[in-house]
Amino acid sequence: VIASLIDKYYYSLMPTQPPSAQSCPAPSLPTTKKQRMTPPMNEALAPPHRQYDASLKQQSSLAASTEVPMIVACNMLRRQSSSDDDLLFLHPGPVDLIYGAENPLRTELVARHLSSVRRRRKRIQHLSVLGSELVDPEGIFRLLGKKLKKFNVKELAINQIPMSNQELISLAPFLNGTKTLKTLDLSGAAFDAKALQEIRCFFIKNTSLEVLNLGDNQCVGDEGAAVVSALQEGRAALRTLSMKGCGLGNSGVASISKVLGKCPSLRILELSNNSIGDAGVELLAETIKSQSCQLEFLGLNSVEVGDRGVLVLADAVKNNRSLTSLSLQNNRGITSFGAAHLLKSTFNTQSLQSILAGNHVLTNVDIRGCSRIGESLLKLAEELLSTEGMATHQVIRFKVSKYTEKKGNGIALEGFDPKLLPHILSFVGQTNGLSYLFQSIRSMPPLHSQYELSPKAEEVKLDDFLASL
Repeated sequence: VIASLIDKYYYSLMPTQPPSAQSCPAPSLPTTKKQRMTPPMNEALAPPHRQYDASLKQQSSLAASTEVPMIVACNMLRRQSSSDDDLLFLHPGPVDLIYGAENPLRTELVARHLSSVRRRRKRIQHLSVLGSELVDPEGIFRLLGKKLKKFNVKELAINQIPMSNQELISLAPFLNGTKTLKTLDLSGAAFDAKALQEIRCFFIKNTSLEVLNLGDNQCVGDEGAAVVSALQEGRAALRTLSMKGCGLGNSGVASISKVLGKCPSLRILELSNNSIGDAGVELLAETIKSQSCQLEFLGLNSVEVGDRGVLVLADAVKNNRSLTSLSLQNNRGITSFGAAHLLKSTFNTQSLQSILAGNHVLTNVDIRGCSRIGESLLKLAEELLSTEGMATHQVIRFKVSKYTEKKGNGIALEGFDPKLLPHILSFVGQTNGLSYLFQSIRSMPPLHSQYELSPKAEEVKLDDFLASL
């Protein structure tokens, strides 16, 4: 408001038409005492005093015709910049600064926005530089490293921008000192492990980071993974770690397994597009077996794993009760043999007892793109995916219904004490309808009516059966 009032005041002093040698009078100095005592409220918007002095001394039309348009252009530019900055503060609360690829990004623009945020005493919630063309990369990253600590930034994303080691090191003053950053996304850059060594202090001391994305940085390698393994030193807050396409090998996976073992808060681990092979998957499987592992998603697309690694992984997920999604796309070394064992750990349809003993949490096993797996197993994985998001008892009902469709007759008494028959038949009828109920009754031996259900032992068996069911 103040800037607009000052602009209006100085525009009122300027002629409405282009000045000429006869019609452009010299600007007048303040004459009254009040005018002399009231300075301009914003010196940056006020015309320089030496222009008035020069025009008064020279009294020439040439001076008037050159000075006035310069002031107009300067004010017009400042007004436009001020209105652009005002768009950042349309809503109360923290500010989001997002720079896309539409226009080249200059250091002056970023500095002006940071100054506007600072002047209004705002915080920066999110700052993104997404595929932008940087006019002066070193200057921009040096500015961010120096200034961002003052704004309590919570999310920093620099995506798909080639970033040299020196440019990442320029961010070190901010990264090593921040205590508020929750999300750091540096995917698609070009730095290597040496640059990560310069911000090692960030990985050791930071206790607020929840999301770390270093994907698509092929030069990070095993040495970079070793730096990341120092993350938080057991003070776990990290929930998502992505090192997709970072050139990891077996030693790199061993370092990431340490992070997985000491961060019970970790829920998402993305390691796709790394040549870790069977040995790397076996290292991860051993960590998944531990009770401290609470991982919910594991991404292993295109990691060159074969049946040997999948068999170890199948044994690890059999008793795991946290993993809900396992992605193994485009691993051509996996055959139907390995895929069958993996699916059997969560969808074993050999008997009702095997179904109840299976893993009912892992509902998304993505094996698409594995060309050596048969169509029947791919279809089974798709059917299992349809249970994603269901409650556990709904998943069990779905698996039992698929089992009864497959087996048809003779399912009611399989693996259970015959004295539990009424409850089993009730379950079959509720799950699959009357037709399967009649098929089960028709398949029964003839002497079930002679059993008595009165002893307490039968109640215990009933309770155990219902609990397992």
